[in-house]
Amino acid sequence: MERLTTIMFCAGIMLLAYVIILGLIFCDLSAGVRKAKKRNEYRDSAGYKRTIEKIAKYFNMTFAMSIIDAFQVTIIWYLFRFYDIDLIMIPWFTLFALGYVAWVEIHSIWEPADIKEKRQQREYKKALMALLREYGTVENIVKALNQSKDKDEDDVPDGGRVSLESDDF
Repeated sequence: MERLTTIMFCAGIMLLAYVIILGLIFCDLSAGVRKAKKRNEYRDSAGYKRTIEKIAKYFNMTFAMSIIDAFQVTIIWYLFRFYDIDLIMIPWFTLFALGYVAWVEIHSIWEPADIKEKRQQREYKKALMALLREYGTVENIVKALNQSKDKDEDDVPDGGRVSLESDDF
């Protein structure tokens, strides 16, 4: 009967791990919304879909670890019941998954709001540098953009012209 109590305790730990993971994800969601508001960024459904995908990924990983733990606890119970070998029953793999998720989510929550902006600026700079390497000058880039817009002129009311005098540069 004592072993059954230990098994129930392990199951409780595993259930608590799932609740903590869900709580960490919602804390990260809250922090992400707060940071987006701080950057005056529009919050659309894409960000919320990423949260749902994150829940699915984390729970799939944790569930796989829980299956390994269930197998481990079963083996330990079997060894105790039939061979009197007494080993500690702790769901190590589920706790490892919880630790990984906690580390990632806490790191994400503590990440400053301007980190995303800096990352986006680096990506824009890389894209601009690639365009400059490809076309040589800004004038050549503008010509290429105008030529591509000429093909789609019917879809754009003003013809889609780009000029160097616009405030876009």
